[in-house]
Amino acid sequence: MSSTPTPKPRVDFEKTETVGSTRWMRLETLTYKVEDGSERKWDRAVRTTKKSEDAIDAVVILALLKNNHDGDEGDQIVCVKQFRPPLDAFTLELPAGLIDSDEEPAEAAIREFREETGYLGTVSGVLPASYLSPGLTNESACLVRLEVDLALEHNRKIHNNQVKNDSLEGCEADRGLEKILLPRKGLLRALHKHEEQGTKVFAALYSFALGMEIGEASSLSKATSNFPIVQLELDSDGNPAPETSLAVTSALRDCGFLLVKTNLLPLELQRRVIRASCQFLSSNSDAVISHPSDPKKYAMLKGVDDPV
Repeated sequence: MSSTPTPKPRVDFEKTETVGSTRWMRLETLTYKVEDGSERKWDRAVRTTKKSEDAIDAVVILALLKNNHDGDEGDQIVCVKQFRPPLDAFTLELPAGLIDSDEEPAEAAIREFREETGYLGTVSGVLPASYLSPGLTNESACLVRLEVDLALEHNRKIHNNQVKNDSLEGCEADRGLEKILLPRKGLLRALHKHEEQGTKVFAALYSFALGMEIGEASSLSKATSNFPIVQLELDSDGNPAPETSLAVTSALRDCGFLLVKTNLLPLELQRRVIRASCQFLSSNSDAVISHPSDPKKYAMLKGVDDPV
C-alpha cells in the first residue's frame, strides 16, 4: 500500500495583496500553505517592471580584459563603484542593469556594460537565472561573462581615459558611477582594502573572489605534489632548526630541487616558485644553473619583484 505524498508548501497567488507601490517597486503580502494545509503570510518586494514570476529582471556582468600588454594588468576584472542611497554609502559591484522587454540577457549585458563603463564587450557565456535575496524579493538576474578586447581602438581609448564615457545615464552620473579595474589574482585582498576605506562590497563579487582564492589554493597544492616540500621551522634565534637543515639536504641530494613551505613567504611568491620549477627544470633557460660538483639542476628566482 503506497503512502500519500506529503504536499509541498506553495503560494496561492490569487490571494496576493498589494500593500503599496511606487514607480519601480511594489510591496506585496503573499499567502502560502504549508504541509499541514494551514496558511501563512509573507511580505516581499517586487519590481514593477517584472512581467511574470519566471521573467528575468536583470543581468550581472563579469568582464575580463584581454590583449592588455601593460605587464600584469592584463588579468583584470571590470567593476563599478557608485553611491547607493539604500546603504548611504559607495559600493563596489559588478556592472549590472535591468533587461528591457524586447531584449535577451546577452543583448542587455552588452548594452548595460557599454553604458556603465564605456567598453565594448563580447559575450562569452550566459548562466541561468539566479536569485539575489530570496527571503525578501523574487528579483532574478543572469550572470553574463564578457571579454573586453583592448586591441580595439575604442576600448584602448576608454581604458587609457583618452575619451569620456558619453553613454552613462544621468542618474548614474549623479551618483558618481565610475569603472574600477581589480586584479583577478588577489581579488579578495583587493576587496578587503576597498572595504577598509568604507566601500560596501557586492555579495556576488565577494563570492567570486572567495571561489578564486579556493581554486588558486587547490592549484598550488596540485602543483607541489611532484616536488619535495620542506616545512621551514626556526629555532629561538630565528635560524633554521636542525630538522629543517636535514630535510633540505636530503631533498637536494635525492631530487635536486625542493619547495620551502612557510607562512613567512607570501602566497604570490610561493606561486612564482611553482611556476619557476615547472618552467625551468627541463629547459635551457638562464634561470637554471648547475652545481659544479652536482649534475642536478636548480631553478633560481631572480628576486621577489622580478617577473619569472
